[in-house]
Amino acid sequence: MSELEQEDASETSPSLVSDTEFTVTTPVPAGVDNTTLETKSQSKMTGDEGKVGMARLVSYQRAVFVAMFVGYACYTYNRKSVSYAIPTLLASGLINTSTIGIISSCQNIAYAISKFLGGILSDKMSARVLFAIGLAVSGGSTLLFSRTDNTVVWALLWFINGFAQGAGWPACAKLLKKWFSAENFGTWWSVLTASSNVSGTLSPLLAAYVIISHGWSASLVISGLLSLVIAAVTLVTVVDDPVHVHLPNPNTTTTTSTINPTHSITTPPSNKNDESEKMTVKELASSPFLWLVAACYLVVFCTKTALSDWGQIFLMAELGRSQMQASSFTSAMETGGFFGGILAGLLTDKMVRKVKTRGNARLMVAATFMVTCAAGVHVMRASLTPHTSQAVVSVVGMVLGASMYGPISIYGIVASESFPTHLSGTAHAVVALAANVGAVAAGWPLSWVAKTWSWSGVLLLLETMAASSVLLILSTSSKHLTPKLKTA
Repeated sequence: MSELEQEDASETSPSLVSDTEFTVTTPVPAGVDNTTLETKSQSKMTGDEGKVGMARLVSYQRAVFVAMFVGYACYTYNRKSVSYAIPTLLASGLINTSTIGIISSCQNIAYAISKFLGGILSDKMSARVLFAIGLAVSGGSTLLFSRTDNTVVWALLWFINGFAQGAGWPACAKLLKKWFSAENFGTWWSVLTASSNVSGTLSPLLAAYVIISHGWSASLVISGLLSLVIAAVTLVTVVDDPVHVHLPNPNTTTTTSTINPTHSITTPPSNKNDESEKMTVKELASSPFLWLVAACYLVVFCTKTALSDWGQIFLMAELGRSQMQASSFTSAMETGGFFGGILAGLLTDKMVRKVKTRGNARLMVAATFMVTCAAGVHVMRASLTPHTSQAVVSVVGMVLGASMYGPISIYGIVASESFPTHLSGTAHAVVALAANVGAVAAGWPLSWVAKTWSWSGVLLLLETMAASSVLLILSTSSKHLTPKLKTA
């Protein structure tokens, strides 16, 4: 297919699968004659048979996606459940700021390690089982956390929680690749990440209500039990691969466009040359582009984690807000993140199709989001006062959420799509590890900054980091943008 034809095809409306016909090619088992198997392994379904096949595939895709969406929302609820209880724990004297930082860093260190290992495990075992086990262990550690008040045990349990959390997203990424076409990968990736924002919007309000009515431990019990139930549901609902239920793999399906029958679209399109497919791990590690993405991911993840974990403390300690008002800010930030993440996927997919460049144009969209992020942190630091209306505080939270979750979605997509297939998982694991280093830095190190220079000093540091990442992207544009040659 010519480059112009690819561009025409990419502008058609995104869908789960083609709505006309598809050809399924299954792998040839060892020892089986290719000629004999050809008529059996290649089946062209048209008419009623094709409609039934498509209906079953779409039905399974929806079930798997909904299960992942709800399941990952529970992962997020568990990960933040202790953060929601922090103001009460502080007020009761059960914990202090330094101890909170240590517990948070324990979780984030474990999360950084396990998310890297989870990417490897997702290639070695069932993604469905990995997802369910991680969610169950996470829920179990949260339940145990609610049953003790020993700070050493808390740190240990939250380390276990963080280690279990690392199984969630690698399993989701593996299932996304198995069940959905690569031509709209950015959009589906962004929609799935929005599950974290849905959870982040609802869970702070639920947690605040339960804590005020029944105490902090009851809030953690609800979070833990819900995760255990959903873990069992996903174990039954999710299927690892369409082949396991006798359905075609969308990533190896040849589709015929109904908009222009003369154009044949093969998903996923191969845009890797022979040299890139031979790239080694050593060559990947020496890629300046990989480390550019990793550095930017570290900055935005540190900022997001800091504002999620410490934002309500800043509002309560510096601006005199109530716990419910502070929780509303966190909820607003997650609501903004829901829209920002999806918008980032849609904008970058469109930019890749429209902008005449080779390389990855998505980073320029990420830079725009980070400009807004730096401005939002500046407003939070310099403009919010004890007399600022709650509506304004919530708007600032929504803008911050949108501007942070957009780049978080973009950097993950960029790392997965910019390197050869056999190294895409490794590339994503590397940048995810950098992101979680940022999350770890948002724990005890920022609590030390707050203790030494106040919360305003923390916000100034985050503002400077966000602005620096924008300058880094703009000053290295030659690493990721090259003018595309005009076609005749």
